[in-house]
Amino acid sequence: MSHTRIITTIIFFAITAVCLSQNNTLSPYSRYGYGELQSQSFAATQSMGGLGYGIRDKRNINPMNPASYTSIDSLTFMMDIGVSGVVDGLNTGDASFTQFTGNLDYVAFQFPLWKFMAVSFGILPYSSVGYDYTSTSTQDPYEEPDSLLSVKQSFYGTGGFTQVYLGLSFDILNRVAIGINGRYMFGNIKHIRQVTFPEENLYVGTTQTTALYSNSFLCDLGLQYHQPIGNDELVIGGTYAFKLPMNITSQITTITNTTVTDDTKNDFDYPQTIGVGASYRIGEMILVGADYSWQNFKDSRYYGYTDTLANRSKCAIGIEYVPKVNSKKYYETMCYRLGANYSNSYAKVNGAYYNEFAITMGIGFPLFSSLTTLNLLLEYGQRGSVSTTKLLEQYFKIGLNVSLNERWFVKRKFN
Repeated sequence: MSHTRIITTIIFFAITAVCLSQNNTLSPYSRYGYGELQSQSFAATQSMGGLGYGIRDKRNINPMNPASYTSIDSLTFMMDIGVSGVVDGLNTGDASFTQFTGNLDYVAFQFPLWKFMAVSFGILPYSSVGYDYTSTSTQDPYEEPDSLLSVKQSFYGTGGFTQVYLGLSFDILNRVAIGINGRYMFGNIKHIRQVTFPEENLYVGTTQTTALYSNSFLCDLGLQYHQPIGNDELVIGGTYAFKLPMNITSQITTITNTTVTDDTKNDFDYPQTIGVGASYRIGEMILVGADYSWQNFKDSRYYGYTDTLANRSKCAIGIEYVPKVNSKKYYETMCYRLGANYSNSYAKVNGAYYNEFAITMGIGFPLFSSLTTLNLLLEYGQRGSVSTTKLLEQYFKIGLNVSLNERWFVKRKFN
């Protein structure tokens, strides 16, 4: 591995950290909790419903289960980079809106250390906050017919938490792999509430900014059992993330005639998380899989209190089909993917919890060699409803990912 490649990787990684700090959501639902929780899978498996716990794939990096890293070829260096754009449609029953956002999603690297050991590191979002909406109401401060007052409230949100991970995987038995991801979660979330009185000069408006700043270290473990069955392979996997206190500082700044700032070290916990999944590969043609995850937000502290948030469950299924890997016809070597997922929210909106679902599909285009792939992701999803949360959100996401595979560890011979 040349020094130039190492330096290029470090510089590229630093630029990515800056890009990931930008908003990649415009959902009003991101106002609650830590914001919109982002998928921890990359485009290839996102297009299969977001699978990952039971996936072992030498062509793509899978940070959802660190035990998967040893699936890499012993001479290969891998890099995954993904970008996406989202068209978001909002419907309140009385009005509808459409908006667009796009961003760099993630960058990750993976390479073997020894035949039985591999390492991966990368940067990807944990949660995103991005919303901007206004409401106007009429109030009667003096309880008199002629004292009606127009009040305008504006709500803005920005930021999110980003995580840098470093993972290590070992093959401890012939068919068993274990792994560990150490993660550093950083970033800030800001919620701004502005109250003004458009038709009255006697009242002073107020702007309140609530911010969370994270510098937290987290850890999760992974396990995979892979068993060949003739030309097929069964993989069963699981992950466990510890409930750990997060180093988060909250700050509230209120501006009226003067500015008042209050810094508080509240108690926040990263939720205990359990994920299980399985996949079955039929030759080199078909891969099917299913995942289930559970996050214990209810028993995790949020601003010092438990029972503030709700436990979150998510189910996912997916399939990949490759007509003929070694065909001379290009379209027969492409990967065709389809999937779906369903989950419940971990935070209340307008006094109610809501559900989310998504239908995904994608295509993998082989580039340069059979191991380097351009992955296309298409996803349609929905959150909430007008009847329960007073807001129906429907979105369409398109993502692109390049999974680059290079042989960096070959010793060249010269005559």
